[in-house]
Amino acid sequence: MKFTLLFILLLSFGSYAQQYKPFSGKLIYQVDFTDSVSKKSAPTSFMTVYTNDTLVRLETESGRMGKQSTIRHLVLNKYYILLEVNGEKYAIQHQAEADTSASKYTFDKKWGKKRFDGKKAKKVQVNATGFTEPLTMYYFKDISPKYIEAIKGVPGLPVEYYIQTEDGMFRYKLVEFSEETTDRDLFGIPSDYQKVTFDEFMNKMMQGK
Repeated sequence: MKFTLLFILLLSFGSYAQQYKPFSGKLIYQVDFTDSVSKKSAPTSFMTVYTNDTLVRLETESGRMGKQSTIRHLVLNKYYILLEVNGEKYAIQHQAEADTSASKYTFDKKWGKKRFDGKKAKKVQVNATGFTEPLTMYYFKDISPKYIEAIKGVPGLPVEYYIQTEDGMFRYKLVEFSEETTDRDLFGIPSDYQKVTFDEFMNKMMQGK
């Protein structure tokens, strides 16, 4: 489905007891479909994350899905999904519920490190429902996972990780890491976007059929 990957990126709202240093900057991930048989149906794409440690803007772009953005307030736990459909621009509002469910992932820390854009990441073996075997992933131990929130319970910011979808397995790999002051305008809703609830958006889509 068109919105499958978008909503996968919004999983696992939760809190983390571990202390991390505040982070402001930009993260760019390369996204690849790992099923070699179906790679042509999902070519390489990129996911860009901007944050000032309170707000997060996540952008995805591929030939298949086009450009989509999500703006999330980490403290208020609410977000807007920015979409352009049939020439109309929408900012879909959503208030997230606190996620108190147990993580479906289990983690086994391993010896070994790997550098991502010059910064060392720690190695962890991850298992989950849907994985045929444990997968090796990497994370930055000094940066919170709250900016990504795709792998619930991971002990730091995931920088190489896998997401199982109904279409297959996707690998996310950090290719650019920049600590910098982020322009606050990145987190605003453009004036040409209509603010709607998810139900209002779906009603508009049904009426357009």
